[in-house]
Amino acid sequence: MIVDDVMTDKITLHGLGFVQVQLPADQRLHVWHPELPRRHCFEHSAIHNHRFSFSSRVLVGEQINIEFDATKLGDPTHVLYLHEGPRTARGGRPWVTDGEARMIEKWRSSCHPGCTYNMRAYDFHRTEPGGDGKVATVMTKTFEGQQGAHSTCLIGIDPDGDFDRYQWSPAQLWEIVSDVLTGSKQP
Repeated sequence: MIVDDVMTDKITLHGLGFVQVQLPADQRLHVWHPELPRRHCFEHSAIHNHRFSFSSRVLVGEQINIEFDATKLGDPTHVLYLHEGPRTARGGRPWVTDGEARMIEKWRSSCHPGCTYNMRAYDFHRTEPGGDGKVATVMTKTFEGQQGAHSTCLIGIDPDGDFDRYQWSPAQLWEIVSDVLTGSKQP
């Protein structure tokens, strides 16, 4: 299946705890802040991949990128969920069970302002904001695949397929962006 309903909202909340702002030229501004809601299973479901390759340049804060191998060797640790198909009314894609894998951390890097990290399409990773939890990055897509992406969830934990990307207003999200980029919230 080809995923053809690209997110068109200028600014939305993402279930992994960041604000996503659509920019021109296949770019997105991602902004993490400790006050942002995350999906209820976040700690057990943050490992994911993307259907596109990208480079991400840190503008503010410290971003920790952790890459994983997904292997069929040994006992599985995570259920794989395919995100393919039309977006739901809450802005996400369906979580469709697509097998199991053992997730093994293979690489961890810490990026500060000016640093860029790269991810290849379909490689698994998770990101964590370091320091005070306030991070801003500009992500640029460099290749786009046709298959859907995957999220994972620790075996025995139910994924949060109902996370609402629209639970905060655009004005609230812009306040977060302002706080991280300038150090002060808009009035």
